[in-house]
Amino acid sequence: MTPSAAKLDLDEELPFEGNFIEQAEYLDPERFSSLATEHPNEEAILKKLMGGGAKLLIGPRGCGKSTLMLKAFHSLLNSDGALVLPIYVNFKLALKIEPLYTKGANAPFWFKKWLALKVFQAAHDVISNKSLSAPEEFPKAKDLSLAIASIEAGATENIDLDQFTSNYLVEQIEKLINQNGCSRCVLLIDDAAHAFSEKQQEDFFDFFRGVKSRTISPKAAVYPGITSHSPSFHVGHDAEQVDAWVRPSGKPYEDFMLEMARKRFLGTPIEGIYKNTDDLCFLAYASFGIPRAFLGMLRSIYNAQDSYINSDGSLSKSRLLSLARQGREMSHAVYSSLNDKLPPYRKFTQNGASIYQAILDSVKEFNRGKEPNRQAIQFGVQSPTAPDVEKVFQFLQYSGLIMPAGEVMRGVKGTFSIYDLHIGDLITENAIVGKRTKSIAEFLEVIRATRHQAWPRLTSASVCEAAGVASNSFSLSLPQCQACGTERLNSSARFCSNCGAQLKSSSTYEALVQQDISALPISSRLQKRIKEHSRIRKVKDILIDSNREQLRGIKYIGETRARYIVGAAEEYVS
Repeated sequence: MTPSAAKLDLDEELPFEGNFIEQAEYLDPERFSSLATEHPNEEAILKKLMGGGAKLLIGPRGCGKSTLMLKAFHSLLNSDGALVLPIYVNFKLALKIEPLYTKGANAPFWFKKWLALKVFQAAHDVISNKSLSAPEEFPKAKDLSLAIASIEAGATENIDLDQFTSNYLVEQIEKLINQNGCSRCVLLIDDAAHAFSEKQQEDFFDFFRGVKSRTISPKAAVYPGITSHSPSFHVGHDAEQVDAWVRPSGKPYEDFMLEMARKRFLGTPIEGIYKNTDDLCFLAYASFGIPRAFLGMLRSIYNAQDSYINSDGSLSKSRLLSLARQGREMSHAVYSSLNDKLPPYRKFTQNGASIYQAILDSVKEFNRGKEPNRQAIQFGVQSPTAPDVEKVFQFLQYSGLIMPAGEVMRGVKGTFSIYDLHIGDLITENAIVGKRTKSIAEFLEVIRATRHQAWPRLTSASVCEAAGVASNSFSLSLPQCQACGTERLNSSARFCSNCGAQLKSSSTYEALVQQDISALPISSRLQKRIKEHSRIRKVKDILIDSNREQLRGIKYIGETRARYIVGAAEEYVS
């Protein structure tokens, strides 16, 4: 279950390629405004993001959290009403600080300083944009940049940042508010709790709780399943949780995705393609509520028009089915990346791959011979779920492979937790419309059918048995030897039991940036071109190419494609 992500594989950038950039933070404000599509629950979500109180915007990668955060930011920034000070800051690269946690360098102290510095830096952007007056003692932008760079480089010996506490940050923002006649501040923290270091996440939530005040309302975008809150932080009490993941069901969902396609194709030579509503709805469902996956499919059509579009302007059915496979690949790639990003849970993710396949097989068997409107695209697991299986389900939710759909009571048979399965997988694995000859209309009939109360009923034990996973196989893995890859015998071991090499503290970030660029979701052809025409070999080489000069010096890599490659590298280490 480790298919590669969709590949970028063109010889030259096309005029409208920028329309298909999938990550909102890489779009300039003008293009963002013209391309952004209204989320089915946008009004309610933006009201919470722009209002008072602390909020956690939750959803898997690619579901549109950044788009919603940026919409809230731009709306407040351009508002003509009561002046609210919006500050938008992205913590995507927080994992850069993670190596300090393995070196005993007072990491929580420096991480919280880094967080405060990043907020101050983002505040300067707003001060400049709105021509606001900064308090006299407000930290200077140049000093902030130097301090941030020093912490990220681990060069903390000769910098004095004692004053940069949460209280100092709150004090300075409140002075900024008062000095400019603002009523309050909304602090929008995107890609929060991104770091896979559990302690680092806990330190973030201590910081989050510390900056919450009467006049400062922090909002943070987080992930399901992998986010570790601090012992003093309680969801519901310290912050309200807001769901950003669009449920792939019904006309509002179809309208949302069709409008996205219309805006992306508008002005291109094939702009009429969005009139193929059934074909695009099929792809929208195959993306399972993940706009980023849907945009990847639209980009594939635009980049290879002759391959996807028939002479009559319709979309090739065989190519549509291949795009459905692509629709699931992003989520599978995210899940597979957990092996590298959460090494202690390697056995959980490996067992989880088998469990997920067993669930797909159970749905396929359940649907065998049933009429289209009676086929299931959900499964139920009897509550309470075993803790190890529950952890696997959390990882699957983080990756966007399963979506919680509530609970159902079945009398003496107990209560079942219901989950939707990734529709791209149901299509690809022939779990729905299982016959040999099938049409797009038949797939849509199954997917659009009214949800009924018939679905495979599983238990933690039965799904593990079907997957061939023993109950005692869920154990945390110890760090591997850096020399030979052998797992340590115990947490206190100083030398490898296999090769005798001295064991070092393990840093997830350092391991990720040392990976070859082949680990990124870019085509092998493009990887070869990058290596032949630049000094870039590893992921870190892309990250340190801060101005994209090396990338843009390569033939056929312009600004749009360079942003795509840098975004892939940043996503990989975050």
